[in-house]
Amino acid sequence: MPLDCPRCEQILLEEIEVGEVLVDRCPRCAGIWFDNAEIGRVAGNQQGKRNIDSSIPPPPTASDAVLIDCPRCSDVHLREMSFMGNDGRTYTLFRCISCIGTWMDRGELRDEEDADLDAKLKRYFSKLG
Repeated sequence: MPLDCPRCEQILLEEIEVGEVLVDRCPRCAGIWFDNAEIGRVAGNQQGKRNIDSSIPPPPTASDAVLIDCPRCSDVHLREMSFMGNDGRTYTLFRCISCIGTWMDRGELRDEEDADLDAKLKRYFSKLG
């Protein structure tokens, strides 16, 4: 069953392949939804991450709303989480405490090519999966 984008609302997410993992991407804002444990399997796949939103132009306006609903558990707000990369940049993602899915806005995953951050993501999400 297709999921609604938690940012754009009423825009259906489309399945795309990142390496050997199928994830859900919004065709409008290029945000990515990872079901439980998918993000840990994608971390480290640099080529897949570079191509993840290259075919979608940036949306005209970006929503900075912190309270966004889980596309799987519509009555649950996603919790904002941040990871620090070696370059000093903070990478933000949103996590559902119910289904353990993860939302990342456009570019958060693709731009990240920090091996240490990849290792942190893999470690963190493998413990939860």
